[in-house]
Amino acid sequence: MSQRFEGKICVVTGASSGIGRAIAQALAGEGGRVIGFARRFETTSVPGAPDAGAVLEARLDVSDEAMVADRFAALDRVDVLINAAGDGYFAPFDEASVDDIRTMLDVHVIGTFLCSREALRRMNGSGHVINIGSIAARDTFEGSAGYTAAKMGQLGIGRVLTLEARERGALVTTVMPGAVNTPIWDGREGFDRGKMMQPDDFAGLVLDILARPGLGTAEVTVTPPGGNL
Repeated sequence: MSQRFEGKICVVTGASSGIGRAIAQALAGEGGRVIGFARRFETTSVPGAPDAGAVLEARLDVSDEAMVADRFAALDRVDVLINAAGDGYFAPFDEASVDDIRTMLDVHVIGTFLCSREALRRMNGSGHVINIGSIAARDTFEGSAGYTAAKMGQLGIGRVLTLEARERGALVTTVMPGAVNTPIWDGREGFDRGKMMQPDDFAGLVLDILARPGLGTAEVTVTPPGGNL
């Protein structure tokens, strides 16, 4: 089996389910020393990076600045950061909740900023940040005003970070997928989840991007074969 990430210290947010979980497992499967963060995890301390091929799970609210700083403080180096933490609430414009919109902005924008800042401080001469964005940052969909704002904000942060990370020899990529079959679709009717991309397939694409440090893939769009949704 390929071990493209053997010994690499890899941090993955949103690692308890969906895309984040798939990427964390895929990185560990190829030798990565993976720290998986999510609000659902119970462990509150990070003693350091685990052994190669293992995933250490720890609780993290990516919008909490003090908590983010504390979790990253245990790591003297970060080779890979995957910003996959996410929330999605969808409603018509005149029914949308301000609290839901604030939550999405906190997770996708503030969370991406805080985790990327801590990771970048630990990348010297190499490293790669991948933001899991959304096709909603490029295309418009009804009922997604808050989600679109959050993902466009995340994309903007990624563009600035791409420029600044170069000074440290690090790369930044925002991957903007169409529909991926994750829990964000639970309870939403009218979508054929069998036609969506699967998290494991999407994780494979992310690992392929990480494995090619000679390519500056700043923004990547990927959709199911049938289109965005």
